[in-house]
Amino acid sequence: MNALALIVAFALFGVPAPVRRDPALQATPPRIEKTPQPGQREPGTPAQPAPGRPGSQQPARAAPVPAPAPQPPPVPPRRYGRFDLDLTKEQLARVPDLRECAEALRAPSGHAECTVPRDPDRIVRVQTAWEDSRPGGEVVALRLLFDPAVAPALTDLEWQLTRGWGAPVLEQLRREKDQKILTLQWEDAEHRATLEAQGALTQPSRAVAIVLERRQPPLAGELLGLHPRPFPGFRIKVVRRMEWDGRPYALVWGTSLTPLQEAIGESGPAWASQRSYIGLWRLEPSTAQRPRRWRAMWERAAGGDDDDDSQRVSRVETRDLTGDGSPDVEVELSCPACGRAASEVLVKTVRAGKPVDLLVKRDLFRAQVELSPGTVRIREPEGEDDEGSTVSTYAYDRGKGAFVLAREERVARPLPPPEEQ
Repeated sequence: MNALALIVAFALFGVPAPVRRDPALQATPPRIEKTPQPGQREPGTPAQPAPGRPGSQQPARAAPVPAPAPQPPPVPPRRYGRFDLDLTKEQLARVPDLRECAEALRAPSGHAECTVPRDPDRIVRVQTAWEDSRPGGEVVALRLLFDPAVAPALTDLEWQLTRGWGAPVLEQLRREKDQKILTLQWEDAEHRATLEAQGALTQPSRAVAIVLERRQPPLAGELLGLHPRPFPGFRIKVVRRMEWDGRPYALVWGTSLTPLQEAIGESGPAWASQRSYIGLWRLEPSTAQRPRRWRAMWERAAGGDDDDDSQRVSRVETRDLTGDGSPDVEVELSCPACGRAASEVLVKTVRAGKPVDLLVKRDLFRAQVELSPGTVRIREPEGEDDEGSTVSTYAYDRGKGAFVLAREERVARPLPPPEEQ
């Protein structure tokens, strides 16, 4: 083989060139190596010391490779600093830094925003939403807003959160004019955490807020067949299984708002166009023609751009108001000017497989509703200045099977304290 060709092949392909042997060496017969048997030594080799005796040398063994240290599992993305999403509404109301929200947290469901001391986690405002879906009330969202003056850098906070929550499942970047907005998201089966950050296009981004949300748990058991779809983006807030006359029913309350949108409240762009739904469903047994299924008995949808009065379901409660041992359903609807108060009140039950109206009161204006066994009291202010209010008391009439007006009285507005006069 040409020497130049060998050198070129080796340079291009890494092929080693064959070794050229001397003709005299090629004529020498190969040497036959004799493998020593166990217990023997090769001639000419010095004897080795017996193993175990002083001076003996054991063959070197490879050091064992240590197993990698187990990494701790990520913690659930439900807590940041002083604030924990898994606290009940009652526990959250007792947090000292949230005393500004304590009064609002007395309501069975709703949302609130309050200012908190900045240190130690640099959070200055908290927006929260809660529901009465479990005893003590359930917090569904916490939006923790940083102090812009001392907000942590995105890179620092992302590193801190990734150490605790693991790698984010979503990283999103969008541009609005001369600002860049970044979103990072972590989640597990029950919680979702979102980091919001923002900054000028040519400047490092800083954290704006951390949002802790409760994910909607999947329906299980016989509730798995519930499929209400009243409008796009429907989210179930509360689903409760009940019984009337020994047959299973389900109460479904839902909304178009996400937990985050509920926590932001009226200041959010989605609040005005939100939609609400309430429905009573009955589980019908299987027949020869069809399997067992859920069927809606009564439904009410409110809100949205097509609704003139933009009502929304603001409260749903179940309790035995009539004393007959069966649950009754109380529904309050609110209007844009009513806040957390009611503009319409309905009390329903089921008898002989049919929904029955126990009380229907419409055309209210910012009414406060109080429920007690056998009594529904509606306090409706007179005029926008709340100069006084009319209190209507409805008592349950067993003969009529409904709540009837028992008393109506006008209550003057209480006088302010002397220092305010």
